[in-house]
Amino acid sequence: MNHRRWVKVVVGGAMLFAALALTVALLLDWRGQEAPAGPRSVPTNADSLVLITVDTTRADRLEPYDAGAVPTPSLLALARNGILFEQAQATAPITLVAHTSILTGDFPLRHGVRNNGTHYVADEAVTLAEVLRDRGLRTAAFVSAAVLETRYGLDQGFEVYDDDLSTGTERRPRVVPDRPAQATIDAATAWLDQLEDDEDYFLWVHLYDPHASYSPPPPYRDTYRDNLYDGEIAYMDDQIGRLLRQPRIAKDQPLIAVVGDHGESLGEHGEQTHAILAYQSTMRIPFILRVPGGPTGLRVGAPVSQVDFMPTVLELLGERVPASVHDGRSLLPLLQGAPTPPSRPLYGETYLPYYTYGWAKLRSIRLGNWKYIESPNPELFDLRRDPREVSNQLDNEPGLTHDLATMLSDMLQQSGGGDLEAAIQLDEESAEKLRSLGYLAVGSGAVAAQSERADPKEMIVHHVGLERARQLVQDGLYDAAIRELRTVLRHDPANLAALIEISGALEQTGQLDEAVEAAKRALEHDPGYPRLHLILAGIESRRGRLPEALTLIDVALGLDPKHREGRVQKALVLRRSQRTDEAVALLQQALVEEPDDPQFNVHYARIAEAGRGRLAEAEQRLQKAVRDDPFLGLGWLALGQVQEELAKYDEAERSYRSGLDKRPDGAELHGHLGMLLARRGGGPETEVHLKEAIRLMREPRPDHAVALGAWMAEQGRFREAEAIYERVLADNPRHAGARNNRAIALYRTGRLDEAESEFLALLEDHPSHPDALNNLAAIAIDQEQYLRALDRARNALSQYPDMPEALNNAGLALTGLDRTAEALERFREALAADSRYWPARFNLGRILTSRGNPQAAAAAFEEVIAEMPWHAESHLALGDLYRGPLSTGSDSREKAQAHYNAFLRRAPTHPRAAEVRALATELALGNG
Repeated sequence: MNHRRWVKVVVGGAMLFAALALTVALLLDWRGQEAPAGPRSVPTNADSLVLITVDTTRADRLEPYDAGAVPTPSLLALARNGILFEQAQATAPITLVAHTSILTGDFPLRHGVRNNGTHYVADEAVTLAEVLRDRGLRTAAFVSAAVLETRYGLDQGFEVYDDDLSTGTERRPRVVPDRPAQATIDAATAWLDQLEDDEDYFLWVHLYDPHASYSPPPPYRDTYRDNLYDGEIAYMDDQIGRLLRQPRIAKDQPLIAVVGDHGESLGEHGEQTHAILAYQSTMRIPFILRVPGGPTGLRVGAPVSQVDFMPTVLELLGERVPASVHDGRSLLPLLQGAPTPPSRPLYGETYLPYYTYGWAKLRSIRLGNWKYIESPNPELFDLRRDPREVSNQLDNEPGLTHDLATMLSDMLQQSGGGDLEAAIQLDEESAEKLRSLGYLAVGSGAVAAQSERADPKEMIVHHVGLERARQLVQDGLYDAAIRELRTVLRHDPANLAALIEISGALEQTGQLDEAVEAAKRALEHDPGYPRLHLILAGIESRRGRLPEALTLIDVALGLDPKHREGRVQKALVLRRSQRTDEAVALLQQALVEEPDDPQFNVHYARIAEAGRGRLAEAEQRLQKAVRDDPFLGLGWLALGQVQEELAKYDEAERSYRSGLDKRPDGAELHGHLGMLLARRGGGPETEVHLKEAIRLMREPRPDHAVALGAWMAEQGRFREAEAIYERVLADNPRHAGARNNRAIALYRTGRLDEAESEFLALLEDHPSHPDALNNLAAIAIDQEQYLRALDRARNALSQYPDMPEALNNAGLALTGLDRTAEALERFREALAADSRYWPARFNLGRILTSRGNPQAAAAAFEEVIAEMPWHAESHLALGDLYRGPLSTGSDSREKAQAHYNAFLRRAPTHPRAAEVRALATELALGNG
């Protein structure tokens, strides 16, 4: 075939590429078979626009594109009542890049956004929202993932840009938070509901659900248990239908568009997800448009691009396309049946392999059914015959290959070489989350600039290996992760991402020397990368080499003085080095520069305020920090700890639970919540949280195990408790908590002399140990040595005046001494210190009963049961009260019978069980 050279033609300030002579027929087929001939009118009287972008959604997984695909009735109905573009192309398989093209009408070559997290939309860009806002439309966006947060610049032109993900969660640790479609659409419909009847609007809703890791809600997770990706799509379609049924949308009949940002490989070409390769599995997208009064059931087979969306909807809304749109073309002629114009090249790219691994950048150009991918080993595909791109036609079509390569080169030159970037600086936590998805650059760029770049398709197996290793790390399978990473490094020894991952995995397994070696190898490849110095500093800090750690941190800060992680890490090491004043000064300076930064505020609250007794100030600062960043697990943890110190136990519990809502794998949050619940006599979830803390902690903390043992002992599981204490003491033979709780277990099994000896030995090493002092008081109470018990309880209270356990034991000792008025005061003081300390409330009820106040006693016992439904003694006490002094008729007899039955279910072998069983039977006969 004779393929002529294509030349550039400039029309109206926009770059077009037109064919010479007769090559169009050889290269192209614009017209879809279903598009009827002849002109049609397309009404342009719609006044509002709804754009729904569906993240990570393959077109061939949707029912409108493939009858055998996932049932998606909402999208099927939309397509039947509108226009479906069969061959729509993404500009990049990366969320932020693709959305920027959708909302600006330009290829990445022009708008300069090349990667998530690395870049942002420049202020000079003109977005669709800006154009429509200036026309007078109300504009609002509701996005579902952190990769589209306000900081990345797509909020331009939106009066409401809702990136509040606090209703969502993190799908797994270190991964960007997102919110489910239901929450996003709830927010969008609430905004629609508050519009005035005569207001026109542009509403953009972004749905992230099909993004890995796939986790659809019930019932979709059951229906699609063998293919959770399809389950996410089915769930998303259901929520799209809910949005389209919203009364305002149903009434107004706006333009409605559903556009994908990119697809998902699902194993094709060896890629499991997206962003590394540029094949159609990630570059073909769904694009469905409903025009009120316009064509219905129209299927357009011509290749189109995301950049065409903006000019198309502007023309349909009667708006002029701004001169800022260089690459997009209105698709209105295709909808009107006008003669098909010559095709133009559709550009695509992925720069992520370069940013992440130093591999080659991939660029592609599609012309009709032909697609050329520029790489170290370029490829050419005939998409009509080979839609899955398995047969490279490069050698069979040298002329066409030359023309397309030249065309791509011309596009790059016209745009200034193709490397326009608008870079952004991220805080380290956000960067780490994006890095864990493979989105973010690793290194200073020096490695990529100096190395010969590998072809991503030939290296994809190592990318997949890295993904596997990251998942193994998430699951705590560090040895398996290390084996996987060593395989990657054998083939790609300069891979910074692999060196960083293996250093972290080695550190997790305690192989600190090997971890240092891996980090130093990374530094040899890229000494200008601050993060590597901080990684090495973290390992040295763990080894106790604090001066060396500080030196490394200072090197990192010399490379990037504003580095957030570096400044925080330095403050923490300074505090560990007993240089707290310097740590505080460093954080104060950071807050002068960034007063609202949540991380700086959390660390300042912990070190400068809570650490110096200014608890109320710390609490206030921490509350603001978690409002600003509800996913900041350390913020919730610190807030709960401060609230515990302030004796605000209910608030502390809520803070820990709020943190776990956002960070379900927060080991410290599980641990502190579990310990708090254990101290307050919590139920079975106490065991759950403590075991989760032990499971998730890199180095399990003995106090979590000790608290778990104490809770088990409370449940009568003494052997399990003793076994836990023995394991703790095997590693920490002088651990005070384990010794104290082992003595408690001895006490609970009736071995009082052994328990007392253990407590006394503990006090020899720790004279002010409050629990040991208080537990000796408990033993004395059991031995009916009430004066000794009172003395020991007072000793504990002299150290800790608000200790509810000691106040409770003092009350029991006073009760034994018949000083019931004083005992009543001690129990009330215990409850003032902790309103949920049920033993004091139970004892209060007993005192009130003995003092002839049955109604107040019953109220106390009822509160105990509200906290501890399984507390048999409270049920027994209430049964006695409702059968005796509170007996007023059948209603009280029924209550007595119910409480007696509850007592018997929980304590069938209690000494009073036979008596109570007879009383319950008598009450049943009486009620009958």
